[in-house]
Amino acid sequence: MTTKRTLLITGGSGYLGRYLTVRAANAFHVYTTYCMHPRQVKAGQPLSLNLTQRDEVLRLITTLSPQGIIHTAAINPGRGSEAEMIQANETGTRYVAEAAVAVGARLVHLSTDVVHSGRHAPYDDTAPPTPLNVYARSKAAAEAAVTAVDATAAIVRTSLIYGLDELDHGTAGFVARLQEGQPLVLFSDVVRQPIWVESLAAALLKLVDLPWAGTLNVAGRQALSREAFGRRMLAWWGIDTRGLLQSGRAADIADTIPLDLRLTVTRAEDLLHMTFPGVDEVLAHAVTRGRRGGTGTR
Repeated sequence: MTTKRTLLITGGSGYLGRYLTVRAANAFHVYTTYCMHPRQVKAGQPLSLNLTQRDEVLRLITTLSPQGIIHTAAINPGRGSEAEMIQANETGTRYVAEAAVAVGARLVHLSTDVVHSGRHAPYDDTAPPTPLNVYARSKAAAEAAVTAVDATAAIVRTSLIYGLDELDHGTAGFVARLQEGQPLVLFSDVVRQPIWVESLAAALLKLVDLPWAGTLNVAGRQALSREAFGRRMLAWWGIDTRGLLQSGRAADIADTIPLDLRLTVTRAEDLLHMTFPGVDEVLAHAVTRGRRGGTGTR
């Protein structure tokens, strides 16, 4: 009888973390950390963890001594102050990397396409960060910390994450605005490559067992404007936009919003023996299987 290896997933109460823990439970003995919402953890053993406390991070990981760590926990834009974001995303990530090295765990760190300025797309896997805002700088610093501490770690740069069973964070925010009767402006000049949460979860778990070191782009093949993606998701969920939906340009609002964040993904697809379907392909496949939007959690 084979003993399951131990896998620690930070941020298990988050959108990606909830999918990831459920999928990982088939192959691993899963522990997952949360900061404030233990009831949102769907699988694995939940453990409270404050990433900003080095002793706490080292103690927990040393006690568990996992074979693998997937680090997804972070403070995203709009969810904390600048200081909190830097402390959690940069310093907290360094603590996780230090602990991973101490116990000999394979570390897979989740980063973002937003580390790029959006002025020199498409970006390959080795493109150096050129962050424009505080969140981007905190994530770029986290990448640098991981590289400095654990040269064998995998750093995954991904894009907007969505699923068809639960509203993603971005769409949920749009719905909240619409329900409050507020105009919703979606950017027509911001280009991303949204990734289906199932594809991203599968890729992260595969990387636990592959000796890839350094940065790797994992994003959907299809590039869409933020407006086009938003409209597709709102339509999938059957949301009444109440005539409040408008098109706008990020370039007219601020110079700290990266515009073109297209990524090359051929290296990751070859390495992982996967294809990362675009939004239209995922939606079309769901429809052919009899799925309909508007029936998930809102």
